[in-house]
Amino acid sequence: MAPLPLFAAMAALVPVFSAPESSFVLTVVRDEEVQLVSLTCEPTGGLHPKADQACLALSEVDGQIEGLSNGQGLCTLEYDPVRVTASGRWRGESRTFEATFPNSCVMHAETGPVFDF
Repeated sequence: MAPLPLFAAMAALVPVFSAPESSFVLTVVRDEEVQLVSLTCEPTGGLHPKADQACLALSEVDGQIEGLSNGQGLCTLEYDPVRVTASGRWRGESRTFEATFPNSCVMHAETGPVFDF
């Protein structure tokens, strides 16, 4: 029966890993091209190239992507639709977002750095 305490002692030495409470899977679809990245916040990580800026922007709106729009941006009227989706969790709460924008400029103006990849 001596192995049981040994296993307990070894388990105490193994660091505990838990999933981040804030993480998203983000997609951007232009024409037939699909881009997909992961974004984690608190701690910042994932495959998003601008994870620091995206997490900062999301923290300012409590993870509500629709709250990112600042109503500013000078974009052309070009019609080249971009569809975006986000699904995940923000500080433990489920979050989803879907939108289609008339072009990439409008998408960036409405979502900031979150879909900038």
